[in-house]
Amino acid sequence: MTDDVLGFACTCGQLRGEITDISPSAYTNIVCHCEDCRSAYTHLGLADPEKVGILQTTQDRIHITQGGEFLRVFRLSAKGALRWFATCCDTPLFYTPLKPRMVHVGINTDRLDTPDAVGAVMAEGFIPAPGGKQRHKGLGRMAGRMVTRMAAKNLSGEWRNTPFFDDTNAPTVPPQVLTREERAAALMGLNRA
Repeated sequence: MTDDVLGFACTCGQLRGEITDISPSAYTNIVCHCEDCRSAYTHLGLADPEKVGILQTTQDRIHITQGGEFLRVFRLSAKGALRWFATCCDTPLFYTPLKPRMVHVGINTDRLDTPDAVGAVMAEGFIPAPGGKQRHKGLGRMAGRMVTRMAAKNLSGEWRNTPFFDDTNAPTVPPQVLTREERAAALMGLNRA
């Protein structure tokens, strides 16, 4: 993929946007099998995807062009990441850290207009392994790319360009923190090996 624009949308299409300045160094294509990424789907009433494709990039590259009023956020626990979704159709879209200076954002690749355009998966996390264990592939490469992007955006000041946080560094909409019961219900919806 070159320095191009990549579109995304919720399931019903009322919330739409673009990821700009997409070049191979600007993103990392990963797959995550963790319970948090998967239970973001089950909490919203969707089937367990068993793995979630994620395009990791920086928040300044995300531009919501339509339906921003439908963007809401929840946290799976009081310490959990921010899980952004579209209320019009309960579609999980993004996850971000709790602070904008972290600049990181993951967009679910099933929301991309052309998910094949991002190329091969570079890393895979929390892969189920025998004995209830988990393993990872390419974790060092993924983390290195993330830290490099974070440092560059903090040095340039571009970390301030985000659709997810306001001028006071608070989320643009107050996050809902799931209750213990809601979290348990989301986890019950996961397929266990």
